[in-house]
Amino acid sequence: MKLLTNLKKNRSYVVILLLTVLYALLLSANPVGDAYSNAFASKSGEDMFSPHHLLYAFYGNIILKLFGFLPFEPMTLLQLANAVVAGGCLLLIRRMLKRIHHEESFLCASVLFCGVSFGFMRFATDNECYIVPLFFCLLSIYYLQVFLVRNSMSRLLKAAVAISFGCLFHQLSVIAWLCVFGVIVFNRNKKYPLAFLAVSLIVPICYFVATFSIFGSASLSDTVAFALTDYINGTAQMPQAKQVVLLSLVSLVRTYVQLHGYMFEFAKSNIVLTVVVLAGVATLIVFAIMKTKKNSLRNLILFQERRFVRMLWVYLILTFGFAAFSNGNAEFMIAIPFILVLLYSYYFSQSKNLLYLSCAMLLWNVYFGLYPQASQRLTPNEDIAELCRQNPNAVFVLKDKNVVENIYLYKYGKQNLPTLYREDKYSEQQYLKDKSEGKTIITDLVSAEETLGRAKLTSHVTFDFSQVKNRQTLFEFSSCKCKRTVCKL
Repeated sequence: MKLLTNLKKNRSYVVILLLTVLYALLLSANPVGDAYSNAFASKSGEDMFSPHHLLYAFYGNIILKLFGFLPFEPMTLLQLANAVVAGGCLLLIRRMLKRIHHEESFLCASVLFCGVSFGFMRFATDNECYIVPLFFCLLSIYYLQVFLVRNSMSRLLKAAVAISFGCLFHQLSVIAWLCVFGVIVFNRNKKYPLAFLAVSLIVPICYFVATFSIFGSASLSDTVAFALTDYINGTAQMPQAKQVVLLSLVSLVRTYVQLHGYMFEFAKSNIVLTVVVLAGVATLIVFAIMKTKKNSLRNLILFQERRFVRMLWVYLILTFGFAAFSNGNAEFMIAIPFILVLLYSYYFSQSKNLLYLSCAMLLWNVYFGLYPQASQRLTPNEDIAELCRQNPNAVFVLKDKNVVENIYLYKYGKQNLPTLYREDKYSEQQYLKDKSEGKTIITDLVSAEETLGRAKLTSHVTFDFSQVKNRQTLFEFSSCKCKRTVCKL
């Protein structure tokens, strides 16, 4: 009885534990290209320091050294590490919410909302570099929340250390750094902003050391150039007006619920279960709407609450603005559900509407998001990577060139990597040149069918391989996401 009583009083911890277990059980069987790139760097110790997520591969390398004795693939270990850190993010948001609301029902609903948002779930089950910096950003914001009440130097220093590590794990955390510093700089005690800046010197110092370790020398200009590599060489995409609005809106929706073309094919293969899931989601949304009508607005009385809330609004606007500037990059919106839950907690006290909405999101995102990604291979990229190993002298023209290349590096290293082209980087002139030199060309672009998604909207083929005669089909692949015929020309 005592155990049950304690569980009831602290059931938000149970929610966090169950969500963490859910992430660990439904790890993605279709890691994205960056996940393989990160795993290669962590596994091999090569290319360890990437400018925009400086310490992530190094952190992964430590994880593999500490837990490499376990019977898991390196990729699986790194995914599990993200699942555990994701649980840490939920613990932090609970800690912040606890300072605003003491009711366990509110904490449960709020934590569940953050934990089942698809933009968070997808990274909690893969080896991408967004969960760890989010953890440090939330930790810094938590210490800022406490600092605004207690006005203590120790909390400020902890906030500075946390956000500095966030910046070292991903440059996106600079947005949170600006918001936290923006609050501290207006404090009457001028020692506080100076102390915050002094601790933040950790970031440029680490970039300086990384620059020296990579190039053998370092100067201020070299360090700045290294830190801004992705913007200088064009890797970071600049905004294109025709894409910004559409992709930003789609990515914002996908921050909460999975939205992808493969869902229709997946639904058709599981009609009865899909109908049951959709009925459950619709019912929960109706309940959420009914409960929302009874919600009442709270007044922000305390000065420190108003300061903190203003900071959250700025953080929200800057986060969405930068994501939109990056052509609606969904990865950069990962913090938005956490920011909105904090804002909601300051303005409202009703939790039942949030609970019903969160349950609807959980049902939708597990069924249409995590389960398909965890239970089946959606692309032939691993098979194509094996073909690359078997045909090191061939030329490969591929739909997912970067993903295949990173899979190859992760599995086989840099040795004998064949020539790979992206679909929009291979012209008819290059084809004629390769054929005249007697090269074997292998492609998955013949009769390729792709469901609607970001990749389909932002890419195009520059050479029609279907016009080439005497093709040899190596294998065919079909899933709810794509249909590919891999041919030798």
